[in-house]
Formats: sequence, structure tokens, C-alpha cells
Amino acid sequence: MKDKTIKTKQDFYWHFVDTYLDLLTHVAIAYEDKTFRDMLLEIKLYLDEKLKLNVNGEIIETYVTVLQECDK
Repeated sequence: MKDKTIKTKQDFYWHFVDTYLDLLTHVAIAYEDKTFRDMLLEIKLYLDEKLKLNVNGEIIETYVTVLQECDK
């Protein structure tokens, strides 16, 4: 039986924001502030839901696709 690969289109910038917020969790002074940490975790939960895939399974590859119109 052939394996099925599912392609899901997601906006690159949401992944950028998610990665940036992950970096903020490693900045001790910001993460020690309880109010900031709680707000950060709330945003992370929102992003996790936004980027959640519809099908369970291992992600085998992630890449960026650039679509471009040709000059006329």
C-alpha cells in the first residue's frame, strides 16, 4: 500500500511569530514576570490552535513555497 502524504497550506509568518515567541520564553527577565509569562503562554496556545493540523501523523518535511506572477 502507498503511503499518503498530505500537504497543508499555512502562512509562513504565523510560523515566524511562533518561533519568535518560543525565543522569548528563553529570556529569563521577561519570563520571570508572571503577567508577561501568562500573556505569552496565552498567545502560544492561540498559535498552537491556529497552526494545528487536521490529521494526526508525523510531519516529515517543512518548507516554504514561493508563488510568483510572470511579468507580461
